[in-house]
This record gives sequence, C-alpha cells and structure tokens, in this order.
Amino acid sequence: MNDIQRLLGAAALLTFASVGCSSSGNGNDNGSSGTSGTSGGSSGTPTPPPPPAGDLGIAKAANDAQFTSPFDATPDPDGKVIYFTAVSLKGGPAVYKVGADGQGLTQLFAGDPLVSPFGISITDDGKTLVVADSGAEFDTEERGALFTMSTGGGAPTVMAGTQGTLPRGVDVRGDSLYYTGISGTFPKSVGAVYKMPVAGGNPTALASGAPLREPAGIAVTKTGDVYVLDAAAASTRHASVFKIAGGAPTEVARDIMVGFPSGLALSADESAIVVSALDDTLGTDAVYTVPVGGGDRKLLGDAVQKTIGNFVESSGLHRARNTGVFAWADGRANKTGTVYVLK
Repeated sequence: MNDIQRLLGAAALLTFASVGCSSSGNGNDNGSSGTSGTSGGSSGTPTPPPPPAGDLGIAKAANDAQFTSPFDATPDPDGKVIYFTAVSLKGGPAVYKVGADGQGLTQLFAGDPLVSPFGISITDDGKTLVVADSGAEFDTEERGALFTMSTGGGAPTVMAGTQGTLPRGVDVRGDSLYYTGISGTFPKSVGAVYKMPVAGGNPTALASGAPLREPAGIAVTKTGDVYVLDAAAASTRHASVFKIAGGAPTEVARDIMVGFPSGLALSADESAIVVSALDDTLGTDAVYTVPVGGGDRKLLGDAVQKTIGNFVESSGLHRARNTGVFAWADGRANKTGTVYVLK
C-alpha cells in the first residue's frame, strides 16, 4: 500500500468514526483480507458458500499503473462504457472512463474537491455522472457531498443540500437520484436514505435511524422501490439488505459479509438483488444473487467466481440501465485494484 492509499483510507475511516458510524466488523473496511468473519446463527459456525447459480461472463475492463484502489464502477445506460472512481497516482481521488472492451482508459478528473469518492452513478441519458464523496470538505469539516460532472470530463459541481450528509452509495433513476448517508450531526447522527431531483433541490429522507446503521450500496427499481445494502445492520455485525417502499425498511436478506465500499444492483428483470460480497468462510470475493422477495443466496456464476475467488476487497457494483451488463470493482485485485465487466 502506497502513501496515497494510506492517506485516503485513513481519511475515510476517520470520517466515518467522527459521525458515529460503526464498523461492519468484517475486517475489510481498512484493507485487510477479512478471513476471520463468519455469518449464520449465534453459534459462530461458518456457513458453507451456496452453490453456483448458472453462469455469467467476466472480463477485465481496467487495471493500469496510473490508478489504484477503484471504489465503485457504473456502466453507461447501454453497457458500452464504464465509469469508475479510484485514486490517481499523480492526482489523488479521481474519476475515469474506459470502454467495456477494456480500451480507451481516460482520466476525466482528479483532485480537489474529491476526497473519498466511494460511489458513482450515471443519468439515464448517459450525459451526467453523480459522485458520492464521503470525505469532501466544507467549512473545514469532512462530512461529504454529492457532485455532478459531465461524462466528457470537467470539474465536479457540488449538489446543494447534500453537504454534511456523508454520501456513500448513489443510484439514478429517471429524474430522481437516491443515495445513502447520514442524518443529523455527531454524536446523534444516524444512517439515512435520501431522494432528490437530479436537476437539484433539497434531499428528502426516505428512511433514517434503526434498523439502518451503515447504509452503503443502493439500487432502485422502475417503480421506485429502493434496495439498500447496510454494511452492519445484522445482529452479527454483517450486512443486511433492506427494501424501502413507502414505509419503514423491510429486511430482505441478512448476515452477508461485505467489503468496502460495499455495493449492490438489480438484475435486468429486477427479480433479484445482486450483491458485491465476501465468502463467509474464506473472506474472499463473491457476488451473490438474492430474490427480491427474500430467499437463499446463490453465487452469480462459475466463471465469475473462478476469476474473483482469490481476491479480497470486493467493492462497488452497478448494472447498465438498459442491459444486463454489470460493472464491478475490487480495490486490490491484481495488486492495485481492477474494474471488471460482468455480462
């Protein structure tokens, strides 16, 4: 780990500690392999990994000497271009794009005001990126904000009203965007899920407080149902997936071991939740599917698991709006971190 990684990781962890957010307890938020985590019942006996479910192709989109530690990745609406956040070795926190075929890696922006860009999404027209930065500084406080920027590059612009909400995960659906963060100020801050217009306006809290503790990845259906991956909501200090549909969060899945920053998406037909996770026993990367109505976890596919099964820093995940193409990141895969395309 180089000095840039250490500084960024330390800043991120201090940010979450300062607002009263707890650790997910899996040992991976600070870059360790997480092999000590278990899930399941109170006995502490590791749960065997579920059997593979079908198959899905996987290909490397970006692994390059100019960046390290990719946090999150999102395809454009048609799955042809991948946008991701990472750390530029020359410019600090950065936003990149690359073809889904791995060609044309381009740095779109690097440096201030970005500090900890843990989440990224894209508007349905493919023209604007929304970046969730948990460490962005305002009035000398590192309490984060959402930023927008053109997919063609240029400086990010802060979204007014989001400062101080510690944004972590973000998803755009139509003319609305949804994001996870906090509500309130330390020491009384609590986990929260927000909705606001893409064009700008005040965020509205869809849910805040218990059972939410560390809401992270987020995905929204065509009808506006919101699914949130909370990194520490389960009683085992592992992750839970919640559904928010016009009321209090309802738990759909629990006891999932995750990396940092953790992510989830929806399948193309919206029948299943796809979770960027870690194997309960080994602490190595896994991508699971869970039926939206609840049920058993299944591995996304043999080919995917064969490729990622030796990595240990499973991170962000998004699906292209119009296709079944996913972009998935691992912050340490192939030594410096890698972005993959799953399809």
